[in-house]
Amino acid sequence: MKILKNIFLFFILSGIGISSCKKDKPVDESINFGYNYFPDDVGRYVIYEVDSIWQDDPEDIHDTARYLVMEKISEHFTDNSGRPTLRIERYFKYYNPAVSYDSMNWSVPRIWTANKTNTTLERKEENITYIKLIFPVREGKHWNGNTYNTLGDKEYEIVSADVPMTINNLYFDSVATVDQYLDSNLVFYEVEKEKYARNVGLIYKKFDKLSFQQHDQFDNIPFDDTVGYRYVQKIISYGK
Repeated sequence: MKILKNIFLFFILSGIGISSCKKDKPVDESINFGYNYFPDDVGRYVIYEVDSIWQDDPEDIHDTARYLVMEKISEHFTDNSGRPTLRIERYFKYYNPAVSYDSMNWSVPRIWTANKTNTTLERKEENITYIKLIFPVREGKHWNGNTYNTLGDKEYEIVSADVPMTINNLYFDSVATVDQYLDSNLVFYEVEKEKYARNVGLIYKKFDKLSFQQHDQFDNIPFDDTVGYRYVQKIISYGK
């Protein structure tokens, strides 16, 4: 009887051991971190159309600058801190009603850089570093986009991910939207946001900073006159 009891106990413990091994096995061994929201292979490029508008209603000023910008990953290199870094070349064509964009040459490039780590996408733009994305890309994640600069804390948030979207007749099946800043009331409005598509990168950028001013002494809140800046950048083509 004691022998049978020991054998029975052995099988019970063996079963528990087998069961425990199964439970400890990762549920998903290939988690999708969303690294392809910013592909980093050399030669990849994106071309955007940009509208940059300055509006000053009291002075009757409405200035619009239109241009194309192409961002191209030209090389991988190691920076002074020993980190793998991307060189991003930015070329421009400025709108001229008398000359088509196709007839223009791209400008001499301005150089930005990016560092893509296991957890973050950092971009140095005009010598200011921002944390543009964090990995894995998931709706509801938030972080301080200004961690590596001196511009003051700014909370970024991924408000949606893997959402289909069409911009300029280009369809993207998986887009992540990052709200970088939003503040508004009856006399002030400011918004900053970016959108990234899998296997493409940045496809949309918006920056508005507007104030609403009193038109005359009889003008009440919300005021009629707008003063401020609007910027929108939309993808028109991409490739490698």
